[in-house]
Amino acid sequence: MKVVLNAEDFGLHPAVNRAVERLLGTRNITAVSLLANGEYLEQAVKLPTPSMGVHLDILRGRPVSHWQHVATLCDENGAFLIKPDILFKRYAMGKVDHVHVEMEWSAQIERVLDLGVRPTHLTSHKHLHGWPSLTRMAATLAERYAIPWVRKPVECAEIARLDRTGFPARFQNVCRFFDREAGNVKWTTGFVNLKEMPDPVPQRVVELLEEMETVERDGLAEIRVRPGLNAVGDPPIPSYCNPPVISSQWSREYHALLQGDWPSELRLAGWEAVGFSEEYPKQP
Repeated sequence: MKVVLNAEDFGLHPAVNRAVERLLGTRNITAVSLLANGEYLEQAVKLPTPSMGVHLDILRGRPVSHWQHVATLCDENGAFLIKPDILFKRYAMGKVDHVHVEMEWSAQIERVLDLGVRPTHLTSHKHLHGWPSLTRMAATLAERYAIPWVRKPVECAEIARLDRTGFPARFQNVCRFFDREAGNVKWTTGFVNLKEMPDPVPQRVVELLEEMETVERDGLAEIRVRPGLNAVGDPPIPSYCNPPVISSQWSREYHALLQGDWPSELRLAGWEAVGFSEEYPKQP
């Protein structure tokens, strides 16, 4: 069985880029997901990484597109809405133009392509590509841009986490009418978020993966990580990231990944750590 150790938000901040660079050297991460609207994207793509994907984001920062062209995703200042429940309310009320989502996601993919990266996978912030109709859109974009892998979207029940108005409870009822894994692309079959683990160690990750009914022996599972390593002189963390919280998370996950040899420990449990790219070098 195979699993990817995928670092998200690559390009967001120097602390993230620094942590990813060090962890790639230890092989304790095997893929990265680039943040196309990240201020430090160009710094990130200079780091040789065999498996780079695009982390689609329509919640944080500003769009890659001109904001007036994707206005249903933005506030009056041209920034994304930050909070998923606010965007979800718009979405559930039919006030999000799907053309705007496709336009912005396409622009993010194309920005990464323009920097010379051939993406190996798509993921999205807060699993927005798991929302009804956006799953098919993500698959369509993956096919259009020859991106082989897409993260398995979380189930519709996850929408209940956004419940502030009562919309999600009603909205879940329509989820089953949408093809959640459309298109001729490959989907991961399991997902573990290191952030949600009180004890982020390889053995516990394996236990979680093997408890999942969706994980297939010949499939590919994903461990999502968000490491960061702050240093003196770094610029401020963007306010929309909730700096105190994200800084603590970065440090916790960085040090968890720095401890031990994750590929070796996973292999002992019957899992091979790989990248999304078939060219990712095998363990000796």
